[in-house]
Amino acid sequence: MSNLFQEKTWPELKEYAEKNALIILPVGTVEEHSLYLPVDTDARIAEYLAAQIAEDIQDEIPVLVMPTVWSGYTPKVVQAFGGAMAVRPQIFIEMMHDICASIARMGFSKLFMLDCHGQHGPMLNVVTKLIADEFGFYYSSATPVPFFAREFNEIRASERGGCSHACEYETSLILHISPELVKPEKFTDVDKLKYHSDFIAGDACYGGQKVVWSTFGIQQPLYGACGDPTGATAETGRIITEAVRKNCGRWLREYYFHKRILPED
Repeated sequence: MSNLFQEKTWPELKEYAEKNALIILPVGTVEEHSLYLPVDTDARIAEYLAAQIAEDIQDEIPVLVMPTVWSGYTPKVVQAFGGAMAVRPQIFIEMMHDICASIARMGFSKLFMLDCHGQHGPMLNVVTKLIADEFGFYYSSATPVPFFAREFNEIRASERGGCSHACEYETSLILHISPELVKPEKFTDVDKLKYHSDFIAGDACYGGQKVVWSTFGIQQPLYGACGDPTGATAETGRIITEAVRKNCGRWLREYYFHKRILPED
């Protein structure tokens, strides 16, 4: 049976709300991904991984997957390459708030935003605060990276600086999901990230970022990437997918079944 929100009738959605179903909201965007990946890379990854996660938990948790958010904030330095459907940060926050508020008004108290675009984290964090204050529902948001970084780092081909945008892990995922859309003959490592310090991780999968400082302010890309796709493979994409499926599934079970601790507990 389908677990897609958009395929349900309103009485069916009401039944899901009464069952306290978990909502998964995939969040991506449309923007350039260098010379070799489609502009819908983030949205495509978000939609695919959300479906995989839902499949992993659906026997234990009533779950619905929302249509993927395919437009969001893209900085001007990235817009310069073309392909971006750019939404101003304040408008993106309002849009995401209104989507989440619509879900909250239907009675769904548990919602997880799978954030597959690197610019969105602070804005989605704001949205969770607004929803908590307005409805008393504590929604959640995360990128897929924490759910696959350990497994990926064990097999990755790129050195530190190889993973952030149009990089080894995103390219591997698209090779796994839609290989016909990838142009391997155009792979280049010219835009791998070259700066790392005690404060700047310089790689999305290494962790350890201690300050806010835009990658695009540290290094100007030539072709629009931030990383090295040259070692990407479909097999790596499969391993990433399995890690996200397993580890995000673990998180969502924890999130869904947790009972809020009260002072008397």
